[in-house]
Amino acid sequence: MKRPSIGDVARQAGVSTATVSRAINAPETVTEKTRRKVQEAVDALHYVQSETARNFKKQRANTVLVVAADIGNIYYSEIFRGIQRRAEASAYSIIIANPSPGGTQDLILSNLRNARVDGVIILSGHEILDHDLSLLQQLYAGTPPIVAMSEERGYMRVPHILIDNERAGYIAGRHLIEMGHTRIGHAYGPHRTPVRRARANGLRRALTEAGVPINDTWFFEGGFSAIGGRAAAQSFLSLKDRPTAVFCANDEAAMGFVSQLHRYGVSVPGDLSVMGFDDIVLADTYVPGLSTVHQPKEEMGRHAMSLVLDIIEARTRSDLPIIELPVHLVPRESVARIT
Repeated sequence: MKRPSIGDVARQAGVSTATVSRAINAPETVTEKTRRKVQEAVDALHYVQSETARNFKKQRANTVLVVAADIGNIYYSEIFRGIQRRAEASAYSIIIANPSPGGTQDLILSNLRNARVDGVIILSGHEILDHDLSLLQQLYAGTPPIVAMSEERGYMRVPHILIDNERAGYIAGRHLIEMGHTRIGHAYGPHRTPVRRARANGLRRALTEAGVPINDTWFFEGGFSAIGGRAAAQSFLSLKDRPTAVFCANDEAAMGFVSQLHRYGVSVPGDLSVMGFDDIVLADTYVPGLSTVHQPKEEMGRHAMSLVLDIIEARTRSDLPIIELPVHLVPRESVARIT
């Protein structure tokens, strides 16, 4: 896709290139009608001044846009903290945005076009279509930088921070097996996401290596929300032949799962062991304390901000820097040992 030029904008608006330049750089020198025509052409073509791009290093906003699919999700709180602390250490500020469905591209384009931010961190990997990222890369040619939290290596075609989700699922499975469980189920993550496949595959690999039978009827829909966890609990309750342990795709879903079971008189861990993923701040204070796989959320935020700053300062030369961070098991009371 050819990057639009100032001549393209001029033809679209029906004015000269000089008028386009004045409308963008000195809007007070043209009429409101002309400014409006030029702005409409800029919006239609997704035009970005090459001069503006070249001047990012000279005229910085010292601000980074952080885009999250759901800013109310407790999972993001520690990531935000890591981003904020790293930003403050370099005298940068952040803007946190929660775009409407399908509005991520417009939100990013608007902020970059108006030079309000020097870079972007995307925390909503599975919500961003490849088409959107491809368009952004073609329009901006990497300036300013876009860094993402990704669910799979190479899934996001921009520099990204990630964990090994398959290994994380494997760690969860190994823990349940080491606690004596041989009847193990799983509440899946959201549809059409790499993390759904990866965490389930990791669990299946752990079961296969240990010679533990895999019962597909014990793998049911879940998601990343408490509502999804409650739905998964209903699937569990409908089973005549039940597992003794269930690994949920994240902590929030696990909490919804446990609370729904409690309503129906199923005790955790007395009747069923439940494991989550993420190690959110509530996992330790939840009753029972939630066994989980710790994802280094604050560290992920810190690394994302550092990577954006490195690219802004041209300290990172790689076309696609990728940083993978480790995960680890956090055993608590929600998983009981079978003797």
